[in-house]
Amino acid sequence: MIDRSHNLWWASAGQRSPAPPLSGNQRCDVAVIGAGIMGTATAQALAAAGVDVALVEADRIGSGASSTPGGFVVPHFSVGSPAAVIDRIGEVGERLVQATGASAGHLFDKVRRLGIDCDARQGGWYQPAHSARAMAGIEQVAAQWQDRGFPVSLLSAEQTAEHTGVQGYKGSWFAPSGGTIHPLTYCRGLADAAVAAGARLFEQSPVRSMTPQGGRHLLNFATGALSAERVVVCTNGLSAALVPAMTRSIIPLSVWQCATAPIPADERRHLFQNGEALSDTREHLFTYRFDRDGRLITGALDAFGVSPRRQSDNMACRLRKMLRLKHLPLMTHRWIGTSSVSAPRYPATLFSRDGVLSATACNARGIALSTVVGDALASHLLTGETPPIPLLEAGDTRTAGLQRRLRRFYPHMGPILDWIDTRRAPA
Repeated sequence: MIDRSHNLWWASAGQRSPAPPLSGNQRCDVAVIGAGIMGTATAQALAAAGVDVALVEADRIGSGASSTPGGFVVPHFSVGSPAAVIDRIGEVGERLVQATGASAGHLFDKVRRLGIDCDARQGGWYQPAHSARAMAGIEQVAAQWQDRGFPVSLLSAEQTAEHTGVQGYKGSWFAPSGGTIHPLTYCRGLADAAVAAGARLFEQSPVRSMTPQGGRHLLNFATGALSAERVVVCTNGLSAALVPAMTRSIIPLSVWQCATAPIPADERRHLFQNGEALSDTREHLFTYRFDRDGRLITGALDAFGVSPRRQSDNMACRLRKMLRLKHLPLMTHRWIGTSSVSAPRYPATLFSRDGVLSATACNARGIALSTVVGDALASHLLTGETPPIPLLEAGDTRTAGLQRRLRRFYPHMGPILDWIDTRRAPA
């Protein structure tokens, strides 16, 4: 059994009896592989529409990347701007921009509609600029979101310090639809809603093979088999045996997350109070948020030669400095997860020749985007509507191998690049 006690989300989500593994010979209309956020969202939307759905998970609900992020709900791309995405991928880019901009609001609306208890707080998301050059960039980003009808705002340096409690930024832009969530209880809530609507859930059921059979797909398991008319693989590209082309396009980034002991209320009065979240513009990214118990949560990329203990010590020191805390915060939880980043840095979907549908939506914005993409995949199966995400092209895999080899060295370059950026004039 995997020890997940150091992961805040598993430690605080409470015990849950597992669903049974798949056994015997079964049939369904749609098999959804992977019970993370994307898979549970897909299954819930299909089941609510009356589709016979089987949701199969190799381990436990949310046991992959869905239970390892920091719980930030962000309606923006991790890299690039709305205009850059549209310039790069054309008409589908415009639909992707609209879906991304609406993703956080879509998630919180879904939480309210389904009545999911997951510490969901829509306090907004801030992206502060660490340099004059970065400030010029976020001014353009904010204007592009505003031009597309999203009510984002631009804040001065003084307003940013007042709203976030963090001093020294040149300014920021603010998306009021963003916020924070407990990702594991959210994922479990989606799974419960899917089952309540009629979906069948099977845990501890890794797919051993998938083969076409008489116009359907046969999924083989250790204790049974499942025949499905359609299959949706929602493992964020990390199922090489099922969707090798998608897997080849992915750079799996390891990301550390840390949570502190609850910070006393009088020591955090100058900081966030209502579920807000912050991710700045640095390459050496700084993030922070609180959970309902007053725990600070932040993260950092896994770096070559840096031990887990040193990672958490570095994050504690950075939190104290950036947030002007009275004491060095005690780190009570430290865990690592995998963020599936596509080589071109935007969500990609793959329609294989045999009708299997697969998508990836992480790219460090996985919680909101995975929800939207899951619902879009369900809509495609129900209505034929093309999802608002680009098709995976052969060229998208060309640089993935090199990026995978360099991924643990990149974090060492971040502080250097940030230092250089502070000395460059705005573009």
